[in-house]
Amino acid sequence: MRRLSVLLLVTLAALLAGPSAQAAEVFHERVPVDDTFVNDQSCGFPVEVHITGVAIIIEQHGNDGSFRLFVGQPQIKATMTNLDTGKTITVNISGPLHITEQPDGSFTAVETGLWARRVNPETGEAGLFLAAGRRISTVDAEGNESVQFVGHVIDLCAELAA
Repeated sequence: MRRLSVLLLVTLAALLAGPSAQAAEVFHERVPVDDTFVNDQSCGFPVEVHITGVAIIIEQHGNDGSFRLFVGQPQIKATMTNLDTGKTITVNISGPLHITEQPDGSFTAVETGLWARRVNPETGEAGLFLAAGRRISTVDAEGNESVQFVGHVIDLCAELAA
């Protein structure tokens, strides 16, 4: 009986505690994506890029001033066409993104899965690439950045040129 009383008191105290003891509000949104543009700088020839699918965005502002963002893209695809030759490829770019920002301005961004990139995450070379793996970018409060990438990269310009 005494244990039950203690449990009830602890539960009641938690329920009566103000908003500061409760989790921050979370915002959810599903965003349809259907965008077409021409990239004429990355490959040395013009590439039409058509991106389609649905993005899921979840934001949370913490009571401590922190911010968390999750972007999931479970069905996002990019169809790329070499406008000089007509060669077309379609790639899955469904990788999620997690960003955590602290009140001091520092943040960490984590990309996992498949991502289309204009810079090769292994070499820094410009172009169009499909990165598969995990990329972690960390920026401290002074603006110093560190980047780690584990995975593999496919050169999409080379595939479109073939």
